Amino acid sequence: MLAINNVLLVLDQELDNKTAIKRAMQICKEQNSRLFVTTYIYNHACEEGSLADLTLRHDLKALLLEQSQKWAENLIEKFYLPKDTPLSICWCEHAYKAVLNNSEDDCFDLVIKAAANHHSILDRVMQHQDWNLLKACPAPVLLVKEKAAWEAKNILAAIDATSLDEAHKVINDHICEFAELLNIDRLYDIHIVNSFPTMSLTLASLPETPIPEDLQEYVSKQHINASRIISNKYNIPDQQTHVCEGEPEEVIVLKAKEIDADVIIIGIIPDDGLQNIILGSTLEHVLDETESDVLAIKTLDGVIDVD
Repeated sequence: MLAINNVLLVLDQELDNKTAIKRAMQICKEQNSRLFVTTYIYNHACEEGSLADLTLRHDLKALLLEQSQKWAENLIEKFYLPKDTPLSICWCEHAYKAVLNNSEDDCFDLVIKAAANHHSILDRVMQHQDWNLLKACPAPVLLVKEKAAWEAKNILAAIDATSLDEAHKVINDHICEFAELLNIDRLYDIHIVNSFPTMSLTLASLPETPIPEDLQEYVSKQHINASRIISNKYNIPDQQTHVCEGEPEEVIVLKAKEIDADVIIIGIIPDDGLQNIILGSTLEHVLDETESDVLAIKTLDGVIDVD
């Protein structure tokens, strides 16, 4: 990750895209990036077998594409984006497929989209535009919440400092590297946050296991030392290195509110099974509960199709 050269803004016709557009403009200005815009539209009635009349199917598809084109062009004009901003209209049902279609011709360093509201497991499974995008996108994804602008100039990088898993180590570095990339002109303060468990709760399921009096202090020191190794590597001051007791999702949300974080950078490690539908409790909770933007980064740039 050497630079954010190309940024793809995904416009969702079912959401208010105003803040996402402003965020894309701000980032492109700070990063001297080129902005691309895409939106998507689809209707099953236009597919073979849905309607008997072939001409009607073609006419309906053409009408929907034309309406989407005009809708997107009006937004571009309304927010004073350059008239030569590349715009694509994709015939597909999901945001992630629109990104993949655009990625066939251009390589994007960041994808930006307005965040949808998800309030339950059912929402995450059945209304999964954002979840599929996070999982399948070949670039980091910034989901934009309601803040008008990144004015507090605080970036919160959420890490797992003590994990021995190689994927987590890679993610920690990617998170911090991208935080540095956003801070290219030294406009922001980078904070890192790491949580550690409350051992009395962790061991509550083992009632016969005695808990040493100094165990909590030992765990705390382990996490503090591991976090400082990472913060020193990226020149993050001790006062901006936060090591807190509690569940990761709760610690991240509370710390983001405390420092008024403009954006939380968090990692995704794809897994098999249920996590292919639900990305994991930490990301779910953070995205639903925080007022900050959420930037999700994966260990690999590969693309996973999620039909």
